[in-house]
Amino acid sequence: MTSPSTDVDMPVLAEQARTILAGGRRALLTLPCANVRGWAGLIDDGGEPLLIVGADSPPVHCAGAGRRARVDVCGHNGERLVLAGVLRLAPESTEDLVDRLADLGRTISVTAGDVSDLRVLSLSVDDVLICLPDRAERADRGLGSGRAAQNTATSRFRPAGPAAASSSRGSRMGRSGRGSRRANTVRLDGRWSALGPARRVDLSSYALTEPDLIAAYAPDLVRHLNDEHATQVRLLAAHGVAPAGAPQEVAGAPVRPLEVIGASVTSLDRRGLDLWRIDPDGARQVRVAFSAPLVEPRSLGRELRLLLDGTAHGADETTCGTD
Repeated sequence: MTSPSTDVDMPVLAEQARTILAGGRRALLTLPCANVRGWAGLIDDGGEPLLIVGADSPPVHCAGAGRRARVDVCGHNGERLVLAGVLRLAPESTEDLVDRLADLGRTISVTAGDVSDLRVLSLSVDDVLICLPDRAERADRGLGSGRAAQNTATSRFRPAGPAAASSSRGSRMGRSGRGSRRANTVRLDGRWSALGPARRVDLSSYALTEPDLIAAYAPDLVRHLNDEHATQVRLLAAHGVAPAGAPQEVAGAPVRPLEVIGASVTSLDRRGLDLWRIDPDGARQVRVAFSAPLVEPRSLGRELRLLLDGTAHGADETTCGTD
């Protein structure tokens, strides 16, 4: 069912909703008018989703007629965002969108065909629902699940079965505002399960709130660090300390970088990195704090350079002291 939201937690819900959309790379697009649904590439455009689909797919025909649609977006930690509104053809071409994203350091990966075979659609959002996982599910899931750093354009749409058709009809509730609904507990993409009641987000709060881009891009950044900067990650892990609240012996004594057998970043936030480090004493969790909180995702590179410069300076002093 739809759970009421107080004025106190509405800004929090609105930020969560915007953050889920900003961190999304694909969405489940449901078209009640055509009784079909399928995965589409997803770009956040100021709170309204841009959907990348095949040029001859059913969504393009529905968008040309200004039909209603529903977009389901999976959050990094099991949340589910449901957006409903009128689907329209975006004036921007796919090529122009690719160029605009390139200026922001993002890319679009096409699974089949060419970029010219795709169309960009926009959803004029008029209803926002957010479903959060139950506490037990959040505890089991943990933080920082990995996600590909590229946007995947998917154009496979299929007729919706009875369950999907029922879900499509439910998306029309945004127009009437009547009745109640409970989040679909069917596991879609292996990610959605044990969801609590859906909570409607006030449209004004949603429109005026900015997403937490650090949280939105955290899985992409973690994947990039582990895949492209493994050597630097090991250097940082050598100087890691015990996480907050953990006894110091959990992290063990600082080790020399050459003693770090392996290291992997598990999560990051504005204030630092969480890593697993393997050294001669075993595997342990460590925390590396930034010199200053991150302002935007692109500031991560500067903070890491400062940390690496500090570790190199410390290593030089240690070497000089032993000569």
